[in-house]
Amino acid sequence: MVFSLDEVLKHFGFQLNEMQSKAVLEGMLDAHNCLVCAPTASGKTLLAVLKILREKAYFSGNLFKAIYVVPLKALAEEKFEEFTKTFEPYSLTVGISVGNFDSDDSDLFEKNIIIVTSEKMDSILRHRKDFLASISLAIFDEFHLINDETRGATLEVIVTKFLRANCKILGLSATIANPEEVSSWLKAKLIKSSFRPTKLVKGIMAGGKLHLGEKSFSFDDKKPLEDLIGKILSEKKQALVFTATRRTAESTAQALSSVVPKFLDENEMQNLLEHSKKSLKALSNPTSQCKDLSKCFEKGIVFHHAGLLSKQQSEIRKAFKDDRSLKIIVCTTTLAMGIDFPASYVVVRDLKRFDGNFSSFMPQSEIAQICGRAGRPRYDKEGYAVLMCSPKDEGEVDDLYLNDKVEDLYSKLSSLPFLRIHSLAAIASGYCASFEELFQFFNSTLFAFQFKNNERFLVEIERAVFELKDLDFVREKSGKLVATPIGERVSELYIDPKTAAVFLEFLNDKRMEKKEFSSIGALFVLCKSSEMRPLLNVKKTEEDALFNEAWDLDLDDTDLAEKMKTAKLLDFWTNEKTEEEILEHFSMPPGIVHGKVKIAEWLLYSLQEMAFVLNESTKYEQLKNLRRRVKHGIKEELLGLCKIRGIGRVRARKLFNAGIKTIEDYHLQPKEKIKEIILGKKSHQETLDLG
Repeated sequence: MVFSLDEVLKHFGFQLNEMQSKAVLEGMLDAHNCLVCAPTASGKTLLAVLKILREKAYFSGNLFKAIYVVPLKALAEEKFEEFTKTFEPYSLTVGISVGNFDSDDSDLFEKNIIIVTSEKMDSILRHRKDFLASISLAIFDEFHLINDETRGATLEVIVTKFLRANCKILGLSATIANPEEVSSWLKAKLIKSSFRPTKLVKGIMAGGKLHLGEKSFSFDDKKPLEDLIGKILSEKKQALVFTATRRTAESTAQALSSVVPKFLDENEMQNLLEHSKKSLKALSNPTSQCKDLSKCFEKGIVFHHAGLLSKQQSEIRKAFKDDRSLKIIVCTTTLAMGIDFPASYVVVRDLKRFDGNFSSFMPQSEIAQICGRAGRPRYDKEGYAVLMCSPKDEGEVDDLYLNDKVEDLYSKLSSLPFLRIHSLAAIASGYCASFEELFQFFNSTLFAFQFKNNERFLVEIERAVFELKDLDFVREKSGKLVATPIGERVSELYIDPKTAAVFLEFLNDKRMEKKEFSSIGALFVLCKSSEMRPLLNVKKTEEDALFNEAWDLDLDDTDLAEKMKTAKLLDFWTNEKTEEEILEHFSMPPGIVHGKVKIAEWLLYSLQEMAFVLNESTKYEQLKNLRRRVKHGIKEELLGLCKIRGIGRVRARKLFNAGIKTIEDYHLQPKEKIKEIILGKKSHQETLDLG
């Protein structure tokens, strides 16, 4: 394949914009490594496409392979859909992997372009060290997330491994204050641009006064947000309104729902009604939250946060992005990262965040990311970002956020938990076989590059390995570091070694042999892990009852009440409580519940696999059954029925109550009888083919 930039652009019907032209002229396509820092919506994805096609030109047949690393599953799915269409004319296949961490995804290696989350990429490298050698180009979207407190260390480790493998790297980012330093670490060509196809105009609304660019507006200071939304809708624009919490997102959307309908036409109202109905069907038994969302949907406004189900989030995206009948989304920062929601206006209602002790202003880089959501080339000449605050904070807000300042990007790799996790992974995968090799690897990281005095860093690495040795996950033989069978399995399972130590203590507890297996006890053990955090908050009025329940079950630990309440949430789920019952009892929306359930299922899988390595066959079977109960949200009596394709917790219970209790019973019944039991009085049009 011969690469011709002109032919590629002609094929797509594109013309390079100012930023893209600069990147090409300055050698982005030919650079071994390159870091592109340019505003959101400036066209960085096209640069990735061009880079992939340029690199493919160097290979014959199907040998070319590239990875595209993103921070979120939703963003991976968006890029997969986009790239599948983009590269089909060039006979380049695209794969995606964002899920199971205990898999080497061998089928992925047949694809030319592989889209993964950073955690999944880390997991693949733990299973397949040889994967590095097969990749020609690694593209990292949202590169600035190396600065993220929770996921930055993992991203840094992945980038370091590709650097050391001499793989070509393209980093894409919108907000890095010290790109020269970061590009020096990468030995990369730096492309910087402030160009945006749509101009971004920022402003502050303090009380009822809005100063937006060079213009000023006055609103009712008792309801400024309502008036601002009215102004936006009168201009036939859409908006994202960012709030601090799920609760405020919901209450704000409901409060604004009376403002929007008068700006909708009949076609939009009909579309919204259809989206509303579909969002309500995301659950068999909709919760009060689902009903609230559906009612808001009908009025052209919704709330959006991690507590929503994926089907509901998908319906919101279609209504907002595709037919544009949805006008306002009130959201948390879940929509701040990369996902394409074209909005003319961004309104940041809450600039402060409560960290458990007091409220403080959000980081400049995070607000910059949020503001970058405003304005899309397809729809706008200008995008508008409005920051709301009290009049007394206006000066500080102006100084913090309107001067285009962001914090420097710094490595987050130095903490002992991250070093412990990634040291075990490096040793278990055979990537590092000695202290010397481990030191060499970590000396290649951004942390070592930024903080030149590495003696203390190396001491921390030694400390992490000594902890792994104490846990018997790593042993040293003749100067060589090797992972024990259980240590190797822990690394593959992608859990914190400290979590694995807690699990081992549970599995080795001799008292367990004298007790009947306790599902709530096993669920409580999951809540001791770092992966299950944050735990559920406990009210003062709940503490005594939770302590008593835990002590009655012979359970004890730090944060006892919080762990007990979280274990009870999972226990409610496995005892077939509905999402509405869980919402009422725990104030946990379905999306959060399902997220906790997925983590619990993964941890139970890890726990059962550790039992297998220890040859604890009885515990293995008990944990395997509990994992399946957690997966489906069922009592043990429904385990058989839920093996049938298309039969979940609700249908299985209906069948069981009707006397169909086994797979054999199910197959003996006529198909029409099964439909009648499952669907009750629903119309024929609503029936599903269960065959």
